[in-house]
Amino acid sequence: MPVLNAAALIDDRTEALRTYHRNAGLPRAELDLSGGIDSAVMAGLLTLALGPDKVTMVYSSIHSGPTTRGRASVLADALGVPLVVHDLTPTYEAMTGAMVDNLEAAGWDRAEIESRIASDPTIMGSIRSCLRAPLGRGYLRFTGNGIRHGTGNECEDRWLRFYQKGGDGEVDTNPVAMLSKGEIYQLAHGLGLRLDAVAAFADILVAPPTPELWGTESSHTDEDEIGSYLGVTNSGHTFYSYVDPASGAYTHVGLIERVARFVDDAPALFADDTSDEALGALITRAADAPCFAGVDGGTIDRLLRAARGAERRTRHKWNPACPTLGDRATLVAAGILTDDLPNLRTR
Repeated sequence: MPVLNAAALIDDRTEALRTYHRNAGLPRAELDLSGGIDSAVMAGLLTLALGPDKVTMVYSSIHSGPTTRGRASVLADALGVPLVVHDLTPTYEAMTGAMVDNLEAAGWDRAEIESRIASDPTIMGSIRSCLRAPLGRGYLRFTGNGIRHGTGNECEDRWLRFYQKGGDGEVDTNPVAMLSKGEIYQLAHGLGLRLDAVAAFADILVAPPTPELWGTESSHTDEDEIGSYLGVTNSGHTFYSYVDPASGAYTHVGLIERVARFVDDAPALFADDTSDEALGALITRAADAPCFAGVDGGTIDRLLRAARGAERRTRHKWNPACPTLGDRATLVAAGILTDDLPNLRTR
C-alpha cells in the first residue's frame, strides 16, 4: 500500500506542524472543519501537534444539509476541540442579491446574469468558498491569532488545483499536499486508532467526498464534478483512490493518483515546449507504465490530454509561498510512503 507506515507518517506530520508553530512563535491554529476526510485528517494532526485547546475549528454553512455538520461535530467532540458553527446563509443571500442588483443598475442585463448563474452552479459555489475564508481568518484573530492551515491533498492541488484561490486556497500552509487522496484515507484510518476516535473517523471514511458548495450536500460530489471538468466520464474508473474503512488497505486506485505517479517520471507532460509528437510518445509510453495497469489505452489518452490542459488552465492558482512542511520524496526515502501502486481495478 502507498502508506507503508501510518504511525511514522502521523509522527512526521505532527512534528512538522509542531516545529512550524514553534519557529513562528505562534502557538494557535485555525482549521475549517467540513465534515470531509481532508479536514478530518488535519484536525487529528493539529490536535496531536498543538493540543485541543490551541485549535480553533470552524464549521460554516451556506444552505448546507445536516449530515456534514453532524460528522464535523462528532469528530470535534471525539478530539475534545470546541466546534464553532456559523450559518453564513443570510450573509450570502444578502450579498449575492445586492451584487445582481448592482450589475443591473450599472447596465448589465439581469435576465442574462440570472440565466448564467442557473446554468453554472460553480459560479455561486466559488462565492460560497470565498465567503468562508475571511470567516475562518476572523475567528482565528478573535481567539488569539496564529496559523490558518489548509487541507489540500496531492490529487486536488498538484495539477488539477481543485480549489478556490480566494476561498479554501486562502491558507498559510498545506501540510498534507504531498499525499494522494488514498493516502489521506489511510492516514485517517491511522489517526482514528491513534486518537481513540475510530467511530468518528469511520463515518467520514465512507462518506462520498463533496465540496458542498452548490447549495445542498447531495447536489454534487468530487467524482462527478472532476469528471465533468476533465471531460473524462463513464470510464469505469474512479478519480480518487479509496480504502477499506476497517483495514485502511486500498480498494480502488484512482486515475488522478495514477497520473501523479506517471508525471513523477515524465514531467514533460506538463511542459509548454512538449510537441504534439512528444505528447503522443508519452501517452504511448504510459500505456505500459505500471501505474496505469488495468486502464485501457483510450482512457489513458483522454486522461493525460485532459490533465495537460487542466494544469495549464489552473497555473494562476498556484501559490509558491504556501509551504507544505516537507515533501513526498523525503517520506518515500524514509520508507514511510511508496510510489508503487497496488494492482487493483479502479472500480
